[in-house]
Amino acid sequence: MRTLDSLVEAGCTAFDLAASYQLGGTERLFGRWMASRGVRNRLLLIGKGGHPYLGLRPNRLTPGALSADLHASLRRLGIEQVDLYLLHRDAPGAPLEPIVRMLGAAYREGKIRAWGVSNWSVDRIEGIQAAAQQEGLPPIAASSPHFSLVDWVRPPWTGSVSIAGPAGRPGRAFHTRTQLPVLAWSPLGSGFLTSEEAGGYYASAANVARRERARAMAHARGWSVAQVALAYLFSQPFPVSAVVAASTAAKMRENLAAAELRLTAPEVQALEG
Repeated sequence: MRTLDSLVEAGCTAFDLAASYQLGGTERLFGRWMASRGVRNRLLLIGKGGHPYLGLRPNRLTPGALSADLHASLRRLGIEQVDLYLLHRDAPGAPLEPIVRMLGAAYREGKIRAWGVSNWSVDRIEGIQAAAQQEGLPPIAASSPHFSLVDWVRPPWTGSVSIAGPAGRPGRAFHTRTQLPVLAWSPLGSGFLTSEEAGGYYASAANVARRERARAMAHARGWSVAQVALAYLFSQPFPVSAVVAASTAAKMRENLAAAELRLTAPEVQALEG
């Protein structure tokens, strides 16, 4: 709770939550903190629902599961409305019209202010956008894929979607064309960019080279490597916010300072290589 206090004092007031995190434990703790500090009106809360139960319920992209997750999240957080509600995982082939009707009902009841998706392909985003328009639901507010200077060798979780690296170019082109905001998760490559790690999901020569270029730019600019990696995101031709973790308030202040940093298009391309 003291860490959360220090993050808000540093200027971090948007928090990414989900029904699946710690089986609801994250929301319970966060709700207790909000109630004890009286800070709800200072925060932007992102919630997520519909994450599959791997091996048990691989498809929870249903109105019933989403509604249950949303109401359970509101109860655990002790709030009446979430600012942005994301469909946590897609289930390709699941019908979209029932989902849109569920979101429309939650929106009209004041339980969500806006909605979006997490880990959805471009085709499915376009499909749910069309369904939402027919339902009279406000347009999708954001998409949350993985996005970073480094790209995966293999995805860390089943159903994860990335717009990073050469394979992510079509996704980035979609966001450039539509200007749909991105909430980029794992923007520092789960610590790969700020450590000496050589293995894991980012173990490739191309990623090591990108990290070295980021370090060289950081040294030349007097920035941290994390700030270079975040500035890379904020310098895209579409809106990007970074869902980034920090173990201390000092590191979060460093991350927050990157919000003002920008790179030129040639510098972005040079980092990518």
